[in-house]
Amino acid sequence: MRSRNRYPLVTVRDHGRRDHLESSHAAFIKQLPEFARHLPYQVGTTGIVTTAGASSFGQAVSLVLLTRQTGSQLPIQIVLDSTAPWIDFLCANEMPRHDAACLYINDMWTKLYPFITVKFERFQWKSIALVASTFQNVLFLDSDCLPILNPDRIFEKGAEPFTSAGFITWPDFWASSTSAMFYRVAGDIEVPPLTSRATSESGVIVYDKARHADTLLLAVYYNYNGPGRYYTMLTQHGPGEGDKETFFQAALVLDALREKGVYNPPTEWMKPGVGVKKGYWDVKTMPQAHGRTAKGNKWRGMFMQQMDPMEDYRAVMAAVKEAADNTPSDKATRSKHDDHPPPPRRFWPFTNLFPKTTPQKTNPDDPNNPSTYLTNSTFLSATGNLTTTPDTARFMFFHHNGVKPDFTRLRDATAGMQAEGDDGRRLRMWGDPAWIVARTGRDVEKLWWEASLEVYCQPGVTRWLGAVCEEMRRVWGRVYE
Repeated sequence: MRSRNRYPLVTVRDHGRRDHLESSHAAFIKQLPEFARHLPYQVGTTGIVTTAGASSFGQAVSLVLLTRQTGSQLPIQIVLDSTAPWIDFLCANEMPRHDAACLYINDMWTKLYPFITVKFERFQWKSIALVASTFQNVLFLDSDCLPILNPDRIFEKGAEPFTSAGFITWPDFWASSTSAMFYRVAGDIEVPPLTSRATSESGVIVYDKARHADTLLLAVYYNYNGPGRYYTMLTQHGPGEGDKETFFQAALVLDALREKGVYNPPTEWMKPGVGVKKGYWDVKTMPQAHGRTAKGNKWRGMFMQQMDPMEDYRAVMAAVKEAADNTPSDKATRSKHDDHPPPPRRFWPFTNLFPKTTPQKTNPDDPNNPSTYLTNSTFLSATGNLTTTPDTARFMFFHHNGVKPDFTRLRDATAGMQAEGDDGRRLRMWGDPAWIVARTGRDVEKLWWEASLEVYCQPGVTRWLGAVCEEMRRVWGRVYE
């Protein structure tokens, strides 16, 4: 007999185990407002955070160099889960030149809990790094996710969607496959339609830790209990299973529980006249893949391009306005097949109050009313039949999920950084530079190589990575000079 469940992969035969998950989740939600009040950060600070270790620090070096090429002035923190002598040297002597600091998470953990040893898996480090960062406003980037346009504008005063949300996520290529059991465990909340949104791509996340302390800490809870539990429920062994859905789903769950009246979010961050609200924005523009064709017509994906969130917001709001303007006021004339009508006018431009939670007799301008500071984050759970036309020149991040941007692996043939064409000539990583010059006004790849040569060929590094420097110089002479 075929199951009626739209998400049939995850089942729990032992009802006691599911009951345990439900009770544990409910207990955490009950304590969450108090936990959130103690989340550490330096008020008013903004910066970029990434994670790395001995096997991936070369990617973090690329991230730092390319970030500075965009003109970004934001400080950078690199949270390390492991290290090596050459990494310690760069952390002490090179990274400070780029306003980047290395945070050794094991040292920080030992100071807090000297008698407790916890071994985290790879996907769990991201949430720990977000908590460990001292910044209030955080742009988190995987170490292989490289900014191409200046990301500082995301946090400018009045910039949307950050001003009205404080939390931004980006999509992956895949459809969501979260199990219905997750929503039961999370508090028996409504199961979103399978087609309502794409799954998240957690290589890029934006947080205001003041407004979203509870959102972040719930994501930490999902990650701490991720292996064997929440990772499976949230992805059901789909592509990229791990932490990717934990961050967005935490925001969705807290919104749903608040609307049910079973969760009261902490309100310490609310200040009259500051011009910020709390919600979430999941970028609607889908990523685009970019690759390189080498000898034998072999194509290999290099990276996925992720959109500037401000351009995504502009494109979506323009589509909403156009659809609303063109929708007949007479319901009888509307197509009965229109399953995704445009949101009512009162739901845009993304600065309204939650109608379900604002008492009718309460002054929405009252600074003591929490609903004054909340935005409707759910009205665009799907763009439906809206047609958005974002400017494709505004892709802001290149997430190298195909070939890792790590020069320490340049001599490794399996890494894919080097390739030849049918004529035997060495190929650039990103192909013909004309397209990136047209988009940014500069040869980003060549400038990246040039800056990397200065890092890896300095005397303090060649004692460990001399062969890497020599190979970089050979490639530079054949491809870029």
